[in-house]
Amino acid sequence: MLRFSVNEKAGITRDLEFVTLQVQLERALDGSTGICIKEQNKDELILGQVLDSTFQASNKITYTCLFPFSIEANSTKHYEVYISNEGKLHNEILMIEGSSSNIKIENSHFIADLTDVKATQQNGLVSGQLAGLVLKRFNNKLLERGHINMHWAPNFQKEDLEYKNFGHIINPDTSSILQGPYKTTIFKSGYVEEYPEILVSCTYEFFAGLPYFIFSSEIQMDEDIELMLLRNDEMTMDSLFTHVMYMHQDGETGATALYNDQEFKELEQDPIHDDATWLFFYNDVLNYGFGSIRIAYDNTNIYGEPSPLYKQHTKITHSSGNGRYWNRRLVHDHNMYIPQGSRYTEKNAYLVFKVRPEDPSREIEEYHKRLMNPPPIAVLNHGN
Repeated sequence: MLRFSVNEKAGITRDLEFVTLQVQLERALDGSTGICIKEQNKDELILGQVLDSTFQASNKITYTCLFPFSIEANSTKHYEVYISNEGKLHNEILMIEGSSSNIKIENSHFIADLTDVKATQQNGLVSGQLAGLVLKRFNNKLLERGHINMHWAPNFQKEDLEYKNFGHIINPDTSSILQGPYKTTIFKSGYVEEYPEILVSCTYEFFAGLPYFIFSSEIQMDEDIELMLLRNDEMTMDSLFTHVMYMHQDGETGATALYNDQEFKELEQDPIHDDATWLFFYNDVLNYGFGSIRIAYDNTNIYGEPSPLYKQHTKITHSSGNGRYWNRRLVHDHNMYIPQGSRYTEKNAYLVFKVRPEDPSREIEEYHKRLMNPPPIAVLNHGN
C-alpha cells in the first residue's frame, strides 16, 4: 500500500490544496473502481482524478493522479492510497459547460468563459482563449473587454502588420484538453498566419475550489525575425477598476489611481518592472481585485544565452472606451532583430480576491507565499 505524508512548513493554513502522485498497479483500473486517499485515523475515502497513465514493459501500469487535501499551518498529515469503489469526490469540483475548447469552466469563485463569444471571422480568433471572467462572490460581476477577448497574450507584431496573439492559432500543431472534477487543462501549440517564424505554446490550468487559474506560455523563434512589439501577461478590461498596485522583486510596493492623469503620467515615467513579483487591479468601492502572480519568468534562449529585450517593463495602458490593461513588454515599440533560438517563457497565476481597504494587497501576498511554497510531499513506502 502506498503511503505518503504532507508537511506544511510555510506557516500557512491551507483549506484546499492538490497533490500529484504516481500510483503503480498490477493491472488497469476497471470502470467500477478508482484510486482514493484516506487520511490516517479517518474513514473517509476521497476519490482522485487520473491525469495520465503509462504502461510498463513489466505489464504494470502507472497512473498519475491528483488528490485534494487540507492542512493546518506548521503541521504534518499522513495518507494512504486505496483502490476502491467506495471513494467519493471532494465537495469542491469543477463544472464544465460546452465541448472541446469552446467551454465555460466554473468553480466556487468564478466562471471562466473560453467560448467563441468574442471570436469572429473578422478578428481571426477561435475558442479556447479567456473571453471573460464572472466573479461569483461579487454579485456575478463580469470582467471583460467589450469587443474582444479579455486575455490577449502572448502577442507580437511586425512592422506594417497587425499584431496577433495565441488566440489566432487557427490550426494548432498540437492541442489537448483534459477535463476532470478537480483540474481541467487546455494546451495549444502552433503558428499564427503571417508569423511562421514564431512557435507559441500555451497552457491553461483551472482547479476546483481555488480562486485562481494558471497560464503558462513559451514563445520560441524558429527563424530570425524582426519585431517591433513582443508582449506577454496581458489582461485587457473595460472601465471596471480604480487602482493598480504592484510589488517589485526588492519588496518595493506602489499603487496608482487608474483614472488620475498625473499619477498615470508618473507611472509611465517610472514603470512597473518587467519582473515584478505581482500586480493587480482593484476597485476601491466594490472591493474586488484581479491580479497576476508571476510564478516564473525566464528569457533564456535554446542555447542558454539571454534572448534580446528592448525597454522591458510592465505597462499599464489606456485603451478605447476608457478601458485599462496591463501587459509585460519584452520588445517595446521598436523594430528589433531577434535571432533564431530566442525564447521567452512565463507562468502566472491569475487571482480573484476581496480587497481590504486598509490593506489592499494582503490577499495577493498570502497567495503568492502559498504558491511559491507548496508543502513538501514524502512517499513513505510503495508497498505492493
